[in-house]
Formats: sequence, structure tokens, C-alpha cells
Amino acid sequence: MPVPFAASTCKLAAATAVFAVAVGLARDRGPIVKPPDGAWLRSESVEIIVKSAKGRLLLDGEPVQADEPFPGVFRSSVTVAPGNHTLRLESSDGVHEVRFRTGSDPGGGVADPFVEHPPFRTECTHCHSVSRRGRFRFSGGCQTCHAKEQFIQTHSHEPHELTSCGMCHDAHGSSAAKLLVLPRDQACKQCHN
Repeated sequence: MPVPFAASTCKLAAATAVFAVAVGLARDRGPIVKPPDGAWLRSESVEIIVKSAKGRLLLDGEPVQADEPFPGVFRSSVTVAPGNHTLRLESSDGVHEVRFRTGSDPGGGVADPFVEHPPFRTECTHCHSVSRRGRFRFSGGCQTCHAKEQFIQTHSHEPHELTSCGMCHDAHGSSAAKLLVLPRDQACKQCHN
């Protein structure tokens, strides 16, 4: 039943600090994981994911009902009219807001739509679980679904050269091609000058 919702490093030593800062900034969405701030979503069906202590979640000023699939993680799916929207989280950690747009018209300034990963909605438990200590964690493996051979065909390095796939890709979705945390020309330059 819904409840009311009342830095990685790179193998290249010279690029480590630059990469960690750049990727951290690119992915630092705060407690609102989805939708990201400034996103254009073609669908009016919006998935909301928030990591926070209980607080108050408002979409365009109206309260949002959310499930808590994991401790401190809240999820909701809502349908909204095409146009601009504001999602606001008020909690003990402060106030956080993201603005996003839905519908076939991207509006001004947005070039690429936000694409979810995988290309269909799946349960959080596909990639996440709760540890024995009750902590929310990533427990999947990207290579459970993605074959190593595919990775080698499109990348200039082996998977083991990275701490995690999340150094370059955002598993929740992205507006950049291939779900990169930054556009390709910027993402690769974090380690490769």
C-alpha cells in the first residue's frame, strides 16, 4: 500500500581527480534521482525516485503518494499533462526541486529527450537489494544483461579497467547517447586527453 511521502577513480592516475570531480558533478542530482533536473520526457507517464528520509513530496504543488521499496527510497509513477512541471522534496535535509518537461514538444533549450534504462520500466530489485545490515545497495551486475563482447566492440578498454560502469553510464537513464553521464566527447576526455 502506498505510504504518504510526508567518487569513483580512473585507472589513469593523472586523470583521477579530474574524473571524480566531473562525474560527481554530472550525476549529483541530490536526493531526487528521477526525473533529473531540466529533463524532457516524451511520455506523460513519469517515474519518480527519491532517496531521503520521509518528508513531503509535491508535484506542481500537489502531494505525491509513494511506495517505499527499500529503506529511505521512495518510488511513484504519475501521469501528468504535457508541459512544464516542478517536483519538490521537503525533508529534514532541506528543500530540493527539479524542473522537467513532458510531451512531444521539447520546449526551448532542450535538445535530447531523457531515455530510461532499460528501455522499459523494471523493478528496483532487478539491480538493487538491501544488505544484511539493512543498507540499500547496488547488487546487480551490468554484465548480467550486457555481454562483455558487446562492451569490447564499442569501448577502447576492457571492463576491468574501470571501477564500475557507473563511472561513464547512468543506469537510471540519461539525455546523452548510450546513457552516458556526460556527452561522449566530454565523458571520454575525463580519462583520455
